[in-house]
Amino acid sequence: MVTSFVKSNIAAGAAGTAALFNHAETQADCIVTDLAAGSLPINVSALTGTIVAARLPDKYASIFLSAAGGKPRTTSGCAPVAWTELSTNKIMLPTLDFDTAADENAQWLFVMPNGYKGGDLTVVPYWTSASGSGTVCWSISGRSYANDEALDQAFGSAATSTDTLLAANDVHIGPAATVTLGGTPAGGELCVIQCMRDVSGDTLDVDARLLGLRIMYLATYGD
Repeated sequence: MVTSFVKSNIAAGAAGTAALFNHAETQADCIVTDLAAGSLPINVSALTGTIVAARLPDKYASIFLSAAGGKPRTTSGCAPVAWTELSTNKIMLPTLDFDTAADENAQWLFVMPNGYKGGDLTVVPYWTSASGSGTVCWSISGRSYANDEALDQAFGSAATSTDTLLAANDVHIGPAATVTLGGTPAGGELCVIQCMRDVSGDTLDVDARLLGLRIMYLATYGD
């Protein structure tokens, strides 16, 4: 483990110097940097008292929205969730299948964790295909709702993730899309995420099978 922190001692009763306090300030900055990078070594046996969570740096956390929990839209929806058993090791895959003929949509309804600090989400699609070749374009948008807000409101601007099919029945982890939620998002709020296959932006000649979406968000360190 690597750390940039350097310990400095001062004898009891000794006068402080400018150099000492400059060193302390520099090392305080190092602690923040090292904590954010997850590389500050701590001797647990020497710890006493309580770490103040509010003074720790923010971190990225994530949740996964499985295709099994996704719902095709009534209007222009994808196929309902299907379970496929792979031939050799009998792996069971839930997928939402989006065809090539027109834009199709699915949605997830969930609550953002309390530690979520608001702001943009980083969304990564996980997908596969049973055959074919070409690229798939996922368009992702969402909205957050506070108490007493009307539910029938517009999503924020959609962001896209375009990925190329590498091999049938392989896991494909698409590029991250930065999604700005509609509303004023905060931890504990109800959230709707929508994923659409934008057929005008891709070339995959068969169904694209969405496995799920990884949602990454900025959270307070203690959550």
